[in-house]
Amino acid sequence: MANHRLVTLGWIFTEKFGLILLSMITFVAYARLLSPAELGVGTIIIAIVELVGLIYSSVLEDPLVRLQRLEDKHISTAFWAAVLVSLLSIVLISVAVVFYTSDPMLRWMTALASVKILFTMMARVYVAQMRRSGNFKMLASRTLLGKVVGGVAGIAVALWGLGAWAVIAQALIMEFVSIIVLMRADPRRIAFYIDGPFLRELLRAGTPVAINALSSQTLQRGVNVVLGMTAGANAVGMFNMAMRIIDLPRTAIYNGLLSYALPAFSRRSSEPVRLLGIIGDSTVVSSFLLTPLFLGIALTASDLILLIFGAKWAEAIPLLQVLACTAAIGNTAMYATTALVAVNRSHLTIKAEVATTVLALLLVYVFGSVYGGMAAAVALLARMLMITPLQIRGLNAAVGYDWRRFLDSNYRSVLASLVMVATVLSVSPQLGVQGYLHLAGSILLGALSYAVAYSVLHPRWPQEFKSVFTTR
Repeated sequence: MANHRLVTLGWIFTEKFGLILLSMITFVAYARLLSPAELGVGTIIIAIVELVGLIYSSVLEDPLVRLQRLEDKHISTAFWAAVLVSLLSIVLISVAVVFYTSDPMLRWMTALASVKILFTMMARVYVAQMRRSGNFKMLASRTLLGKVVGGVAGIAVALWGLGAWAVIAQALIMEFVSIIVLMRADPRRIAFYIDGPFLRELLRAGTPVAINALSSQTLQRGVNVVLGMTAGANAVGMFNMAMRIIDLPRTAIYNGLLSYALPAFSRRSSEPVRLLGIIGDSTVVSSFLLTPLFLGIALTASDLILLIFGAKWAEAIPLLQVLACTAAIGNTAMYATTALVAVNRSHLTIKAEVATTVLALLLVYVFGSVYGGMAAAVALLARMLMITPLQIRGLNAAVGYDWRRFLDSNYRSVLASLVMVATVLSVSPQLGVQGYLHLAGSILLGALSYAVAYSVLHPRWPQEFKSVFTTR
């Protein structure tokens, strides 16, 4: 059992860290080949399309994973409902963009990008089945292959001088390759059948999940749209540069951990003591890895951007620092939404999620024209400071995960990270080196100071972390 768990986690993180590497390659290429405005235009269009796809995906995928028994009629219902709503969405988006802009290029970009919704939704049934069966090897293979093919295509389009089309091409081709791989791996014929009562049940279970997902993801995709309306494509490009540096590790690691966590939490949903134990243990391990990672990105933001991406992106440095601190705070309660889904209590935080998201978007809308990308970065930070205690309150009401457990899971990594920050800020300027040597020296100094501080606070951490993956 323990070995199977480790193999499963191994494939999850093979996929996610492979995505980090591939995303870094394509992102550096785009930073060199595209202007901030071109990157901004592509980002806005894909943000709109992915936001629509995310809403539908959340309604279907997680509820399917939670089902005790997944029958053929359930698969048919979910698949064909997804296809029909996707086709309708493509038509609506294509018509809406005609009224929004007279630019034929933007119209074509948006219409073609919207096809991504269809490919995304067709994949949901296959992904849900593979998550249920633990076939993360296939999930990793399809994602990595899609990323490779999509990345090569996107870079080729950028080299041809087609600007924002590179971003569209990468996203569309990546999703198309992914669904082809999934359908070849599971070549079953899905009969055209929609079970009305089951679809209504799926919608009831998935709507709270979708609202929560929409609320949080709107901050990453919707903020780009609102910022583009108020501050222009250049500000979106700068903000997206900073956000992508954060999202590369965060999305890979979060998605990997949460993909494994939902079925693991669901299996323990009827055993409160075991559920509380795995939530706490998972938070300890995640906080140990991620809190210093994001604070380290904030410390090295100047070197990272100037050395890797060039001086034309210098405006993104303070944005990256704010967003990195935001991500570090978010680590402390990263399993809250997943745990609520596992016990079917997502509704407990819906109002808080929606209210804080609306407030953040309002802040971007009001201050975006004055402060540009910084308005968006500060809005996300403010939202994180508000939503985290509300998530803990919801967890406490649902499963008894109170503030004492929250602090016990996070205090060591937070204190050790603060020691790391103080050490790097005081010692790094005295290193007497510049460029990549300064960046490497800061990373090494931060890693060593964090490891020493954490070991002092928790001498037995290697043994206890190992037990997380081999017990319960």
